[in-house]
Amino acid sequence: MKKLLLLILLVCIKQVNAQTCATTGFCSPTVTNSTGQYPSSTFSASTNAWSTVSAYMNGGNWTLFDVTSGDVYEWTTCSDFGGSQGWDAELTLFNNSTGTPLCYANNCGRTNCANAPYIRWTATFTGVVKLLTTVSGCGVNNTSPYSTLVWRDTTAAAPAGGNTNIGIDVSSYQATINWTQVKAAGVTFAWAKATEGLTTVDADYHNNAVNGMAAGVYMGAYHFAHPDTHTTTADAIAEANHFLSVAQPYIMSCQLPPALDYEVSTSLTNAQQVAWIQNWMNTVQSATGITPVIYTDGSIANMLGSSLTGYPLWIATDNGSATTIPPSPPPPTPSAYDQAGWNPNWKFNQYSWTTTCSGITTGGIDADIFNGTIAQLKTLMGCNTTGIDQKSLDNAFNMYPNPSSNSFHIDYAGMNGEAVINVYDINGKLVLTQNMNGKTIIDASSLNDGIYNVNITNSDGIVNKRLVIAR
Repeated sequence: MKKLLLLILLVCIKQVNAQTCATTGFCSPTVTNSTGQYPSSTFSASTNAWSTVSAYMNGGNWTLFDVTSGDVYEWTTCSDFGGSQGWDAELTLFNNSTGTPLCYANNCGRTNCANAPYIRWTATFTGVVKLLTTVSGCGVNNTSPYSTLVWRDTTAAAPAGGNTNIGIDVSSYQATINWTQVKAAGVTFAWAKATEGLTTVDADYHNNAVNGMAAGVYMGAYHFAHPDTHTTTADAIAEANHFLSVAQPYIMSCQLPPALDYEVSTSLTNAQQVAWIQNWMNTVQSATGITPVIYTDGSIANMLGSSLTGYPLWIATDNGSATTIPPSPPPPTPSAYDQAGWNPNWKFNQYSWTTTCSGITTGGIDADIFNGTIAQLKTLMGCNTTGIDQKSLDNAFNMYPNPSSNSFHIDYAGMNGEAVINVYDINGKLVLTQNMNGKTIIDASSLNDGIYNVNITNSDGIVNKRLVIAR
């Protein structure tokens, strides 16, 4: 797609109602650097999800926030909640109208971010507060590295669809991605570019597919179509086969469906475009057993409309304003024009091309939202298609850690007799087999990094589990 990524910052934390901040140690409101107010806007919270104030905070920056009396607000640079700390920071909160100091925080002492400040404050008035970010000791700086400041109103309403329906789409434009940080920032799903046209392969696709899954993000692959230069239905099939040659090993149930990115101008008639798309989709679906998604913009969706409504629609409706995840305010429902014949059954909306996200150093990331709950997303991905017996076995077997490095454990406390464990690589090749009886440790040191299918069989039935090896 265009360049895409996202910024999403949401996390639930175990909270107490008590205020968390010191009433001494305040830095002076006059301690500012050359930038002063940054960012320049006044922030308001419309959901209770963590959202990013900025990933480029320096010591001496101050920021304004709208608050409502009685609501409980939190600010931090702690990575547990989507922040990051490029230097030892502290926070001082003031009443912006009177300059009265309200709260001070230095080191929160959390395991993963002991030196990060964390404020939890119950608003005693409705108005504007000023948050000053400084280097510990009330110092200032003006250069990188930067810190990421996040905040939320814990008493605001939850985002529509919950905090679990936000995703991003990425390509090699984003370079190396820290998928663990992306997941921690609140991203549930992501598409990664795999191929383009007849020969292009995205250089970062394999790493994105493996590391995204390893981090617990639902991953999908997309292909950038070129009906402008490859105009025949035979070309469409050839492009589909090129895509499959790269992405098919990673296309599986309980992950995002494969997607066709169809957005370039072409001289083909509407009927010829429908035929082109249909041939690509049929080829991929026949090879994988999974119905692909079509990504396009409103003008193409409106033009092709009802001819392709059997496929899930991923519609691009960027309004150029959303820079946080979850979006604040939430993106509007795509218009009837954008949805065309799919109205009102669109599945995904690429609502922004200008988002940022923890774990991704490039800006201008594409952000997406799923039109439904996490349970509905899992149904679309085929997570709930196992039979009753297999599902029962799946719950009985415990495989950990996953992702694994050099070994993993399989435990089946209620086992009826001995079981056989077979491990297959993404191409279906048997790479490891072992008998088990009760709790068993599997030596995986000979396996390369990647995704594997673990097949466990005994007299009770068969269960398949996905294993990720990541070192």
